[in-house]
Amino acid sequence: MQQMLKRIQILIPLFIEGGTAINLNDPEWSLQRWTIFLLYQKATEKATSGGSAYIFMGYSTVYRYYHYQLPTPPSSPAEKRPTAQPATYDFQFPLSCASRPEIPHRSRISQFLILPPFHGGGNGSRFYETIFDFYLNAPQTIEITVEDPNEIFDDLRDLCDIKRLRTVPEFMSFKIRTDVTVRQKGRVPTAKIVDLVAMESLRKKMKIAPRQFFRMVEMQLLSYIPTYIRKSLLHEQKKGSPAEIKAKEHEYHLWQLFVKQRLYRHNKDTLIQLDRAERIDKLDDALNAVEADYGRLLRTADQRQEKKAANGNGEGSGKRAADEDMDDAGPSSKKARVSEE
Repeated sequence: MQQMLKRIQILIPLFIEGGTAINLNDPEWSLQRWTIFLLYQKATEKATSGGSAYIFMGYSTVYRYYHYQLPTPPSSPAEKRPTAQPATYDFQFPLSCASRPEIPHRSRISQFLILPPFHGGGNGSRFYETIFDFYLNAPQTIEITVEDPNEIFDDLRDLCDIKRLRTVPEFMSFKIRTDVTVRQKGRVPTAKIVDLVAMESLRKKMKIAPRQFFRMVEMQLLSYIPTYIRKSLLHEQKKGSPAEIKAKEHEYHLWQLFVKQRLYRHNKDTLIQLDRAERIDKLDDALNAVEADYGRLLRTADQRQEKKAANGNGEGSGKRAADEDMDDAGPSSKKARVSEE
């Protein structure tokens, strides 16, 4: 595998801006933290003609690193007791592989590449979902994260994650509690707007990183609000009775406060340096950008779902719409988006 990876890594500077190759001269214990996934296309006609039956389409590397968790304090101070048996020192470093048990860890997708000839066929989504399924079923993996994704991979990840979560009944049951009243001043009662306990429980079950999971929650909650209510689509005519419109406007206001609180927490160090008026303007700008991005992703997700329903089998004819080119994590910058983080 090291020999294969040594040859494959030449693709990183060609297709991933800012990407770095794995140092294959690292100690053995360090290299064992890496897992390599390879994607091939099986061509039966080449196998019959004496050629290779497998065509290389892309690959991904995943790194396992320790998942630090806050220790749980004991219910009562432990009593100091003498050691029952003296310690033994009959071992040598480095320890053998067999003596290193698996410990809870995060699995972080580092490189993810689909070669250009295989773009536009949904290969990126299927590859990502396969890797995610693998670690979702791995008991020692606590979270599945991504290292410095580019904008194309961000879209791929968002669409795959929202598709997966929409198949979970607990996720679909999340709603904004519209009976909450918010004061003009003071902290936003986020714990009353949504069920944070249930959300955190599902997040751990699905092994999604906190920021990514709550972005998916925000996106799903926004999908329940009619487009004629949203601030980014005010050109649409409002529909329904005045009472229904007022109820939806209140729900939309609570959604905005919910998202703003996350944005403020993430950018607190920068925002506290601004005066109150400028801080509010910056938060409003960030919120508008987030809402517009969510709307774009929701439209794409709905179009794919409609296409899947029309095809009946979910695979389609192999042809894809132009707005689905985001599905393949092609060459682009590895810099993450920061406007909404």
